[in-house]
Amino acid sequence: MEQEYQYYAFVSYRSSDEKWAKWVQQQIEAYKLPAVLQKKNPQAPKTRIRPLFRYHTDIQPNELKEELRSKLEQSKYLLVICSPRSAQSQWVGQEIENFVLMGRRDRIIPIIVDGRPYSGDPATECFHPVIHKYFPHSDNIEEDHEILGVNLNEEGSGSKRMKRQRAIMQVVSRMLDVNYDQLWNRRRRQIIRQTVFSILSVILVIGLIIATWLLNRPQDIQVALVPAGVQNANLPEAYEAEVILHLEQEDVPIVLTNDNPAGTFYDIPARLMGKSARVTMTCRDYLALDTMLTLTREIQLPLERDAEVYGHIDATVFSITREMPLAGVKLTIGGYTVTTDPDGHFELFIPLAEQLRAYHVTSSVALEVDTIYTPCGKNNVLLAN
Repeated sequence: MEQEYQYYAFVSYRSSDEKWAKWVQQQIEAYKLPAVLQKKNPQAPKTRIRPLFRYHTDIQPNELKEELRSKLEQSKYLLVICSPRSAQSQWVGQEIENFVLMGRRDRIIPIIVDGRPYSGDPATECFHPVIHKYFPHSDNIEEDHEILGVNLNEEGSGSKRMKRQRAIMQVVSRMLDVNYDQLWNRRRRQIIRQTVFSILSVILVIGLIIATWLLNRPQDIQVALVPAGVQNANLPEAYEAEVILHLEQEDVPIVLTNDNPAGTFYDIPARLMGKSARVTMTCRDYLALDTMLTLTREIQLPLERDAEVYGHIDATVFSITREMPLAGVKLTIGGYTVTTDPDGHFELFIPLAEQLRAYHVTSSVALEVDTIYTPCGKNNVLLAN
């Protein structure tokens, strides 16, 4: 019966090749055997090939005879990390020697990470002399017993990742005695799917980053004043309009003029776009505006005249000779007639469409000046004889 082992493999390496030993262990232990191959091979592990043994500290003189020899005995395979460096290691040689003496010569798998096997040059030779001893190379086919290593840096087409994954599948197929092509074809498809998924994930992440940036970058809001209500060309145009956007932390003002009737609120936080905000506008001769509106890239504000400014006439007729206000005086202003009260005072409102900056006045008494200039108020006085 097949002996039961505590470890699937013992990883033999020199400390200078530790990164390769660690990588090989991680790749093999992380590989999940396909379910269909598990069914065909009852001796195969249920899911993953683990554990593998790899020592993590420098070997002491007596360890190989004791602890490490025990680990070797409990390991089904010996994975030798081969390089010109490990080929000169006394301890790697002893591990190979002991594994052969345990009768497991056919379960040694060299994994080449650097150099060339059977090169004959110490600078490039990656197989340990003990491997040469038990697996001698000869030009005579009948005497040639060289062992085939798995090269992580094999030549040929394909990416470095694909080449190294092919090498790992070669190791797995030899450890589990299963068909390499079946393992590799499945693994290759899995890598392609993972690569495609990774690329799509990167694209998605980049897209989300861009979308987040676009959604959160500060926005500029264009503001324009739009004439509203009754228009009257006889009256002066708006000179300056101060528009203020009231935000959470600050008020943002801009000034619009006849020459520049549109303006911009710069760098408005994106989180405020589409939400309600207070906007106020003041402009001489026009109605003030104080409203809540939804913040969008373009805002139009109605600019409507204040009909009281040029249409409300409020004055008193005062006699110079009598030194008193004149009651009962009839006045005609802009086509409208009005009579002064007992205090000589009168008020008149002229509709917006008919308003002027100055009105000619006819009166039942002689006036010093027959013109009223607007705006005017109750402190205005028309002087009479």
